[in-house]
Amino acid sequence: MTKKLLFVFLILFAGSAGLFAAELSGTYDKDYTVRTDFNTIAAGKTLHVTNGATYVMRDAIVHGSIVVDKGCKFISPDDYEGYLVFKPGTHVEGIDLYYKVRVSDSTAFTRKIPMTLDEVWKSKNQELIDLVGNMEFCYSPELKGWVTINEIRFVNPFNENLYDNFDIVFTKSESRIIEGECNSLIVKNKSKAVIQPNPDVWGTKIHESIIVESGSSLLGTDANGHKLVLKKGVKIQGLSLYVRYNNDYKSADKILSDLWTLPDFSKQDSVILFYDPKLKGWCVQDIILSDRSVPDSIKKKLK
Repeated sequence: MTKKLLFVFLILFAGSAGLFAAELSGTYDKDYTVRTDFNTIAAGKTLHVTNGATYVMRDAIVHGSIVVDKGCKFISPDDYEGYLVFKPGTHVEGIDLYYKVRVSDSTAFTRKIPMTLDEVWKSKNQELIDLVGNMEFCYSPELKGWVTINEIRFVNPFNENLYDNFDIVFTKSESRIIEGECNSLIVKNKSKAVIQPNPDVWGTKIHESIIVESGSSLLGTDANGHKLVLKKGVKIQGLSLYVRYNNDYKSADKILSDLWTLPDFSKQDSVILFYDPKLKGWCVQDIILSDRSVPDSIKKKLK
């Protein structure tokens, strides 16, 4: 396209839909709505929203800075619309940024980015810098911030505990694959839950507790099936559990609160359980208790 044709195109476009693009910057102390699309904030330039103003903008590729004072708003004209991209070197204040990450085919989380953009650029982690520099954000009225348009799949870019508020809950009888990690595993409503092998992970790491309510049950498939990996100190309630004591597997239901006090357990960072169909319960793997490692008060309960 020649310069003359391009100029005519821009004039026609401007007449019907406003200017095609603009470089945004300056201080705004009153409500303002941007009428252009395909905007930029150039390196070295700052867009500052102050004095309780609301700044409404559909899109921008940001190379410079955005500063939004407390009590001000920086939003899109439509919910879950907008397009913001922050390039390396961008500085942002007063805007909450969120990312969506998928941890399995059935589960995704939305989390606030735990670092400032300044920290990302200074991290010297090129993979992280490239990832964040290519994230595309839209405005979320629910979060009152900007959230990635596309989710990241099966990675943990900020090395967070993604599962700190995530519980796996069975509320009805069913047989299914579960995620590779959770805060707590809960079975309720007199449900019969069967954990199927997960082709992506060999076991599920549990951080806080296993709770099987009265009348409910938690089953696996076989000894080579899906494992439960208990983080040290996990609370166990209502689970049919067995430990190997000398040469036999003994029910540990009566010593659940004592397990983590035993030397063989307390020295472990985590304990693995496998399912035994014959016992219809979960057995502790790789730990064998003996008369020498168990106090007399617990020996009586095991026998």
